Amino acid sequence: MTTNISIETQTINTLRLLSNQMITKAGSGHPGIALGAAPILYELYANQLKINPENPKMINRDRFVLSAGHGAALLYETLHLAGFNISSDDLQAFRQPYSITPGHPEVGVTPGVEATTGPLGQGLGMAVGMAMAEEHLRAHHPEVINHYTYALVGDGDLMEGVSHEAASLAGQQQLERLIVLYDDNQVSLDGPKKRTDVTDNIARFQSYGWQTLQVDDGNDLHAIHDAIEIAKKSNTPTLIAVKTVIGDFGPFAGSNKAHGTPLQSKDLLDLSRNLNVTIENFKVPAQLLSDMKKRIGQRLNQEKQPSLSALQAYELSTKAGKLKVPTIDDDLKQQAGRKISKNILQKFAQQLPNLWGGSADLVASTNAEIVESDLFDAQNRAGRNIAFGVREFAMGAVMNGIALHGDTKIFGATFLAFSDYMKAAIRLSALQKLPVIYVFTHDSVTVGEDGPTHQPVEQLMALRSIPNVDVLRPGTANEIALAWQQALTSIDKPTILILSRGNLGTQGNQVQASTAQKYGASEIIHNERAKINLIATGSEVQIAIKVKELLPFPANVISMPNLRKFQSLEKSKRHNIVDEYATKNVIIEAGTRLGWREIAQDNGLIFGLDDFGMSAAPDIALRELGFDAHAISARIIEDLK
Repeated sequence: MTTNISIETQTINTLRLLSNQMITKAGSGHPGIALGAAPILYELYANQLKINPENPKMINRDRFVLSAGHGAALLYETLHLAGFNISSDDLQAFRQPYSITPGHPEVGVTPGVEATTGPLGQGLGMAVGMAMAEEHLRAHHPEVINHYTYALVGDGDLMEGVSHEAASLAGQQQLERLIVLYDDNQVSLDGPKKRTDVTDNIARFQSYGWQTLQVDDGNDLHAIHDAIEIAKKSNTPTLIAVKTVIGDFGPFAGSNKAHGTPLQSKDLLDLSRNLNVTIENFKVPAQLLSDMKKRIGQRLNQEKQPSLSALQAYELSTKAGKLKVPTIDDDLKQQAGRKISKNILQKFAQQLPNLWGGSADLVASTNAEIVESDLFDAQNRAGRNIAFGVREFAMGAVMNGIALHGDTKIFGATFLAFSDYMKAAIRLSALQKLPVIYVFTHDSVTVGEDGPTHQPVEQLMALRSIPNVDVLRPGTANEIALAWQQALTSIDKPTILILSRGNLGTQGNQVQASTAQKYGASEIIHNERAKINLIATGSEVQIAIKVKELLPFPANVISMPNLRKFQSLEKSKRHNIVDEYATKNVIIEAGTRLGWREIAQDNGLIFGLDDFGMSAAPDIALRELGFDAHAISARIIEDLK
């Protein structure tokens, strides 16, 4: 290591070289961002972020999201220098199986990583969610919560549509403690940015209501520092565009080839000479480690600590006790699933003061709101209802950010057909083990006259295919109540509630619903001599009951709100619910038949929809699509002959 340059430059160049050594050893990775954006990461960790490497989950820490998640090597090396529990051996294991330094950042795997990123644009959305959570909690607990949220985005992030949705929402909400640094190198994977995008991102963010700042030289550490200090004084979110050179100091500087081409051994030697630093065996010089630790420690020591009483009040408000499931009168049971859900939500909201959420401009239709609370906005950060706007994808990403911040419970709602807009965010909810609550209403062709564009067919089974997600389609009012309880008490997986637009009926009781929650399914009607098991979900449970009444032989009616959970049971437990002595299993669900054969078995019948719906009143749509009780019972009778 040459010492005739400043310790700041030595550290930045060490980050550049060591990150590329990691990438070269792994045989894959993204050298360009590691070389170009190193000064930005250094400034954040050395001079800005309020963090504690010995306590990575410190309540009031600043949050940093690397939205450009392909820069993982640079992040890991920076965290290593900052003193997080990441060793030089961990750096050498970059991108290797079971290491804590995977190819893209994963929350819960690497100390100091705040969000799982890599799918471009979503990191920005999660940063917006973290900033919203900070504002909401600070309104209630200003002595405990008062931190900033930072993100680093690249050109690819800002091309993704979700970045538009999220940035627009952040401007609307005037999130003054959100600071986004833009690695403005004007190069994307396939070539110059202008090849695919001529957007003026400065003007774009200004139109959202953001403060915008520019740093003309990405190696000017003082300019980056000054821009962040200005951003901290803003009453709006800030975008800082930092002009960088992708692959700076390397053989492909300024070229798209720098994005993902690992350097060869000779290239690393040339880079070492260009940067005037030498690193052997992935060992960072002790003086660089101690300097970074000293800077972080000094900031921590200057922080005013909250009083014990303030901390106790905070912990009390954010820890949920045992939830009491509300009782449901018969009048309510007969209403639509979404209306039953609204009533139940109010009862749980009274028990959980840290519960909040909203809809994608569909409150009147989804009924997903906390009636006795105000809107969360720039004038009232204590409000519990979020106006997400028509931004489904951003709503999912923002909810992930809120959940990652911690200490609140978040829900978001839209129509089931539009869950496709947010599927990538749901996948990241599952991957990050976040207990986000998705409320999807208008769950079948019974949406009616709005027609096939609004009538989900394939969405329900597609959601069930995502690992680590509880997809619940309750068929009774009591099942809806317990589905909400399950969602609100989940700690390591998202929950999706599928709710009907049409009425459910009074079938079922508390015991039946508890069994369905525990095992994924339970009997609504039992007959010892049953020849048929009628298995249904959601509002189709009523159709199953009508079919049972039309059949000339006895049948069981089974509600199966959680297909995946039922499938995970041992055979003996399955047979306790779905009678193995019945002649045939009949599935009734107004969605794709794909995925039901395991339950129906080889000789069973599956009544589903493998084509789109139609614009017609609900009863007419069901009849025309062959999905009414008379058509189903006739088919069963014919099949048994």
